[in-house]
Amino acid sequence: MKRITKSQIPRTIIMLGIVSLFTDIATEMIYPLIPVFVAALGSGAILLGIIEGVAETTASMLKLISGIISDKIGKRKLLVLIGYSISSLFRPLTGVVSAAWQIVVIRMVDRIGKGIRSSPRDALIASSVDARIRGKAYGFDRAMDHAGAVIGPVIAILTLLILFFGFKLKDSLIALRWTFILAIIPGILAVLILTFFVSEKSPASSGNKNLRLSLKGFDINFKRYLLIMVLFTLGNSSDAFLLFRVEEAIQKSGSVVNLVRSIEPLQKMISGFGSESEQIKIINILFLPLIWAFFHIIKSVFSTPLGSLSDRIGRKKVINAGWAIYTFVYLSFAFLVFLPSRFQILVTFILFGIYALFYAFTEGAEKAFVADIVKEEQRGTAFGLFNFAVGLGALPASIIFGLLYSSFDKIYPGFGGTVAFGFGGFIALISMILLAAVVKDSRKNKVLYQ
Repeated sequence: MKRITKSQIPRTIIMLGIVSLFTDIATEMIYPLIPVFVAALGSGAILLGIIEGVAETTASMLKLISGIISDKIGKRKLLVLIGYSISSLFRPLTGVVSAAWQIVVIRMVDRIGKGIRSSPRDALIASSVDARIRGKAYGFDRAMDHAGAVIGPVIAILTLLILFFGFKLKDSLIALRWTFILAIIPGILAVLILTFFVSEKSPASSGNKNLRLSLKGFDINFKRYLLIMVLFTLGNSSDAFLLFRVEEAIQKSGSVVNLVRSIEPLQKMISGFGSESEQIKIINILFLPLIWAFFHIIKSVFSTPLGSLSDRIGRKKVINAGWAIYTFVYLSFAFLVFLPSRFQILVTFILFGIYALFYAFTEGAEKAFVADIVKEEQRGTAFGLFNFAVGLGALPASIIFGLLYSSFDKIYPGFGGTVAFGFGGFIALISMILLAAVVKDSRKNKVLYQ
């Protein structure tokens, strides 16, 4: 049997990885602080669900369209550049909103940029690397993205510390706004690197210049895969809810505040800042980017090796392993708030570390599987359909999750998150069983994997 040999990752993939690095630095200076920002503006879980659902669904609709267009014009990089430019310019405007609903608009425009760039970018990666290391290439891209997601929250924490203790800023809301606005810097760097250092090899043209959406010509496994991805996504709400759940738990238990006050240097540093309520607010604000950075460290470390694993043992096995992890973590988060406060911090880090493995197992393998089972000239459309399938469930997923969270909290205080996370874990379990039962690895994949 043909065996996979080691090969270097091409320059184009490396440069796209660096673009991902800077883009995610910009994104993650903002994203982990959105839940506390929304709360500071007077809103809660339902609006958070609408924000994330509308954002991701908007992106997925455009991923479909941009994927089709990229197949027809044969120019991936142009669309990728347009998408990154839109996101980099509009994302920092989160810092100037005056009401929580306005974040919906900013996030939607940001996701428009993501939607325009994502499918052409995935197709550009597929056409720039040998098929034998395709999983590794997608894993590397995700690793760079997650490395940015480590650096972003760290920069956010440092920015907040400088504003709070260097500039003696007393208003936490203003500090959050300035942190968001400064995210424009890494975003602009990403656009410049893409413009001057990324080249592309034009894909084979389909010969049909009419824009047409059709599933004809795609493998039956691909079609089944899309349907299962829709189902899985219905239980896969925004990760912002994980942060929301953590904030809820530490607010109720005071676990982080108690830990900080038990460490004398930290207690002295925080004691000179405003009232007790302001001190508690600042401690909890700084904890979210910290846990988010740790989360992405694990993703960054494991994305490339686990992406490579799918090159050796098969995509479906690796994806299923990731979905099993997802099921466990969501069911665990359902009961986080009921843990004794002395265990909450440790368990939170453990769960986020395990949850990071879900992404490391699935992100590279899911995309590599798409590239494996479609023709090169159809890859833009295929990735568009794949991303659309994910997005098709994104809006109802986050809204349903938010409604379950808020509605059951009113009926059974403290149990809203338990019901919502339990629902997500159950849907993931069903999806995992279906993936194992009805989706098969193609003969082409088996040659590559062995």
